[in-house]
Amino acid sequence: MRKGLKSLVVCVGLVFLISGAQAVVKKADLAVKKGKEVKTSVPAAQVKPSVVEPEEDKLGEYKEEVNLALANLKNSIEKVSSDNSDAKVGGQIFFRWQKYLLNGTATTPNNFDIDRAYIDIKKKLDANVSSRVTLDVARITGAARQNLFDYLKYAYVEMPLNVSSLQFVPYSVTAKLGLQHTMWIDWADKQLGLRWIAKSLLDNESVMSSSDFGVGALGKISIAGMPEIEYQGTLLNGTGYATNESNSSKAIALRLNSAVYQNDWLGTLTAAGFANFEAIDSSLNFGSGNNQFGLALSLQNDYAKVYGEYIGGRKSSSDINGFSLGSVFGLYLKGVNGFVRLDNFNPNVNSTNNLRVKSFYGVTYDWGKDVKLSADVQNSQTGNGTMTSIFYLHSSFSY
Repeated sequence: MRKGLKSLVVCVGLVFLISGAQAVVKKADLAVKKGKEVKTSVPAAQVKPSVVEPEEDKLGEYKEEVNLALANLKNSIEKVSSDNSDAKVGGQIFFRWQKYLLNGTATTPNNFDIDRAYIDIKKKLDANVSSRVTLDVARITGAARQNLFDYLKYAYVEMPLNVSSLQFVPYSVTAKLGLQHTMWIDWADKQLGLRWIAKSLLDNESVMSSSDFGVGALGKISIAGMPEIEYQGTLLNGTGYATNESNSSKAIALRLNSAVYQNDWLGTLTAAGFANFEAIDSSLNFGSGNNQFGLALSLQNDYAKVYGEYIGGRKSSSDINGFSLGSVFGLYLKGVNGFVRLDNFNPNVNSTNNLRVKSFYGVTYDWGKDVKLSADVQNSQTGNGTMTSIFYLHSSFSY
């Protein structure tokens, strides 16, 4: 009887406990649905320690540092980009095909080839300084594989100089430092604009290199009532861009040119002259006396270009002289021009049968602003030797 009573009491207690727990759960669910916080007691031993969050000002400081670093990086990238935005990359390709018409041999080439292909980079620097680096190509000779290889043709900077306090007459001057143009050949090439077909006289006869290492100055002299005078003076190694300097001697040269007459119908008549003194030592002694001089006249108008030059002096301890006469003229077809040129050069006037006579003639066509084509013939004879004649298809591509 007692055992049955105890069992009844225990069962009644369990029922009350279960009912109480269910009531608590229902109350909590109702509170959650209403968005209220339910407070429940948790034993102290089960309470987890709270995580200490960084202070608001610390987070702000970190964000400012990160943003500042990102801004500096962006500015650096933009500065590098803007500093090189005015760098200009260009160049030119001279491509041709040749075939001997007269007195060729069994081994005479009938071939396509690249006469010139260069990459040209020009960049404006601070204080109005400008720079130029030009790579050209030449064929490796004397090797089993005669590849075209790159070499430096120009690498110089130009620095305008402010000389207003020293000016007795109005003039400008720009210093030129590095591997640069010699003072005559580049100017002469521009008179007829046929460098892509044939070199001008001094370059073609190896009297002077087209570029060399050293310093120079160029500019204009403007005197009221007189034609403006352009000048270019150089102090160079004298051995040219393809040869290393082997002594302490230098070459000093000067070119002057001026548009002496202008007329709407006749065009512009330009007169020019140069002097080149080679092998000058530190005492300004003229050494071997290998000095050259030249004179030129150039006439340009809307219908034709006419150019003539004379050179004389000494080269390689021999007296030299020569002349070149040429013209480019329109053929009444858009973009089509004819040209003719005659060169006469004697590398040693004190010896016989050295005279070199060369003639050039043909037709050019301007396919576009940057593309030119030519069909031309070039003849050459030295002394009483055999004349050779070569037919060419020349082309020039500028980019």
